Amino acid sequence: MLVLFWVLWLLDVLAALYAHREFLTGVFGQYSAPSPTFILMWLALLAVILAILFGSVYFKNHGSPTTALIIAAAPVVVALPYLLWMAMILITRPNWR
Repeated sequence: MLVLFWVLWLLDVLAALYAHREFLTGVFGQYSAPSPTFILMWLALLAVILAILFGSVYFKNHGSPTTALIIAAAPVVVALPYLLWMAMILITRPNWR
């Protein structure tokens, strides 16, 4: 169960790094025109991701591994349909013409 937690947690970290890169590109990119709404939206998203990361580790360290696993699995479950669709495209290599 501990290995599954760390695998899910590392997937969450990868999602957080991707979100952070998109935020920085949107704010400081070559064609960016950041508005306060855009920045607040991304900051809220990054705060939720950090709460998931730190919350899951907190629960794991304080004797509640099931709760930590559920918290760490939430983003992966939400992203699962997209990940399956991308896997299908990579495996089948459809001809879009």
